[in-house]
Amino acid sequence: MNGRMFALVREKSLYLKAGSANVADFLLSGQLPYLHQCCGELFPTNFYRVPLKVVEDEALLERWVAKAVEQLETAQEAEKQSELLDCRYEKRTGRASFTLDTLMF
Repeated sequence: MNGRMFALVREKSLYLKAGSANVADFLLSGQLPYLHQCCGELFPTNFYRVPLKVVEDEALLERWVAKAVEQLETAQEAEKQSELLDCRYEKRTGRASFTLDTLMF
């Protein structure tokens, strides 16, 4: 997973990474995104609290964790694709990427 988070524990609750393939599972069970507080403001994250019924069922929890890991891998692949198209990528990494010539009229 290359140092990336697929889960977090906060205030005795387990949160898992959500994405397009599993966010409905969380929303249908009444869960809302984890709110990260920074500089006095709250920011929603893509981590959702795992319902107690899931935590208590080992087989079900394993499936939810597998989906969270899958979302992490999907997000990493999307990030790689985005970097290939992002002209700022060269500035951040020092790696060569394509550059568009600016035409002045």
